Amino acid sequence: MTRILWASGFVVFWSSGFVGAELASASDPTAVLAWRYLATAVVLLLITLPRRPRIPAPVIGRQMATGLLAHVVFLGGVFGASAVGVAPGTVALVCATQPMLVTLIGWVCWQERPGGGVLLGLLLGLVAVAVTVGLGTTAGPGVLLPVLSLLALSAAAVAERRWPAGTDVLTALTIQVVVAAAVFTGYAAVSGRLLVPVTVDLLAAISWLVLLSGIGGYATFLVCLRRLGAARTSSLLYLTPPATTLWAWALFGRPPGGNELVGLLLGTAAVTLVLLGRRRQPDRAGVGH
Repeated sequence: MTRILWASGFVVFWSSGFVGAELASASDPTAVLAWRYLATAVVLLLITLPRRPRIPAPVIGRQMATGLLAHVVFLGGVFGASAVGVAPGTVALVCATQPMLVTLIGWVCWQERPGGGVLLGLLLGLVAVAVTVGLGTTAGPGVLLPVLSLLALSAAAVAERRWPAGTDVLTALTIQVVVAAAVFTGYAAVSGRLLVPVTVDLLAAISWLVLLSGIGGYATFLVCLRRLGAARTSSLLYLTPPATTLWAWALFGRPPGGNELVGLLLGTAAVTLVLLGRRRQPDRAGVGH
């Protein structure tokens, strides 16, 4: 039951990030990323530093690497793709192949051969995303940016499960966010895009991105990686496009279309197949924990 709650929380919080991006769409995305991570870093440091956690140097190094992959490269690729005109549907479809990639890595590196139910679930999940976002999109060279995001998040997921935990989730997330804040803020400052007009809408968007997707999304991501494994957690990403649709319905009054409802049903079926198929297969990527 606890795992189901964490998995559900991950889907809800992770999908909220796409809504936050829309809330902040009127502002420069570079500035939004910088201020989002600066604010998130401050909140996490205020929570973590009074606890005075003792963190071995190798753990700090590993979490810094995870921060670069899961935050800087992943979000940099997604926002960069949007900036050069890659359609959101194309970005979603590219990133939706992550469960397959993570499963392939487990198969090659740890001989975790997926069963027929798992493979069917993975393919059905990709179909669910395709149905939800539509296939009428075109992509040029800019599609390499979401591919980079895909590779980075997949690598972070596998590494987080393979490496010994070394510290609690909150401390790990704090290290990751501080690294990302330094990179995004430095880039925004150098490019002259750090300062933006402060509006009520921008403050609301930053607050949303900090609390729901920045802390909630990534914290539940790390917890699910440690409790469910990289492959199971990745399969939950199939539910984020339809979950985002439900967010948009609740906040912006945009009722889901027939394709989005079908995508939600297919995505749920896909994740169920993957989770049931892996129940008999322990995630060896987590043996270091």
